[in-house]
Amino acid sequence: MWILNKNGTIISGSHELTHADNICPSVNQVKRALKGEIVYNKGIIKYVDEPVLSVALPIYVGDKVEGAIFVCNPLSNIINSIMEAFKIVIFAGVIAIFISVFVSYFISMSIVKPIKEITSISLEMSKGNFSKKAKVYSQDEIGNLAETFNYMMITLDKTMKDLEDEKNKMIKIEKMQRQFVANASHELRTPLTSVRGYLEAILDGVTNNKEQERKHLRIILKETLRMHRLVNGLLDLSRIESGQIKINEKDLNILEIIHRNVMKLRPLIEDQEIQVLVDVPTDLPKVLGDEDLIDQVIINYITNAVRFTSSGGRIAVKAEQYKNQVYVHVIDTGVGISSVEIAKIWGRFYKINETRQLSKEGSGLELSLVKKIMGILGGRAWAESEVGEGSIFSFSLIISEKGIGQKSSQIVPK
Repeated sequence: MWILNKNGTIISGSHELTHADNICPSVNQVKRALKGEIVYNKGIIKYVDEPVLSVALPIYVGDKVEGAIFVCNPLSNIINSIMEAFKIVIFAGVIAIFISVFVSYFISMSIVKPIKEITSISLEMSKGNFSKKAKVYSQDEIGNLAETFNYMMITLDKTMKDLEDEKNKMIKIEKMQRQFVANASHELRTPLTSVRGYLEAILDGVTNNKEQERKHLRIILKETLRMHRLVNGLLDLSRIESGQIKINEKDLNILEIIHRNVMKLRPLIEDQEIQVLVDVPTDLPKVLGDEDLIDQVIINYITNAVRFTSSGGRIAVKAEQYKNQVYVHVIDTGVGISSVEIAKIWGRFYKINETRQLSKEGSGLELSLVKKIMGILGGRAWAESEVGEGSIFSFSLIISEKGIGQKSSQIVPK
């Protein structure tokens, strides 16, 4: 490095030069620098045996050029420095690539592993297996995807189970419909066959006299009434199950309802030579219910009791208050029901001891209808019986608000 004044005289530099020596390694560069230029050059200069990179820069004092500085350095040193820097860059690049590959591998694994797991679980779902769940490895977008997938799987599992339940219900309903049609057809076929036979006998002149003809007509009327009851029972069940029946709830005096229905059925009871007893306290509180539906329940209970009670037997209708309900019991001294059959009597068209003549007159819908009616009135229906000891058919009704507060008996039903 050399420093020159504005006259081009070297005032500091190589020891081989004197202050008087004005021969610079590159006179042209110095001259241009003294004019204010910055001059770069590459080549061979005096005192240096190899190519160098030289730079001449002007020295300013205020706005005037008062000298110049000339710097040169062998290109080999620069190249060596560049190569060293290049080596450092290459080494750093290799390390950066290794680190990038390492980091990329773990990042890709953190993305690919959950996706592979979700894909595997999806294949299991397609086979109907919803028991597995995707693990949530992080709280980022992949974690959100796993959580969303699990929620979707739970929802889909629930939907599939609901569909399966609906399918089973449809199968059950279809089976019940087929059974219902078969039972209804059977119940209707018997009275229709009887009606047809007696009508043909009358039309063909088989009957010998008016009395026999009237007897046949009475049988036809009886069978017609039986079909009428069957059809009415089917219609009532249909209305209840479809929710089309209108409930007219009001406060009712259960004592009056029981007495009225017993009087209505007294001819049937006396015709079978059966005694009937009504045991209902006069201070029994009012109940909440639909009068027509309660009439139907009591009539069905008493009619069934008559059918299965022999001549000389006894039927008792009792009522009692228990807590906030009134229990009504129809007790008979009939043939009774076995423990195996008592759970089946509430089913449609189910009949006990069909060999009895009066049993044949029933449609098998009465108790099923009672169960449905008590369900919509908020009460319940149950039965107790022993073979040869008679039966107790009961139902409960809720006491109306006007009847709340009256003293209740603590008689617990058997």
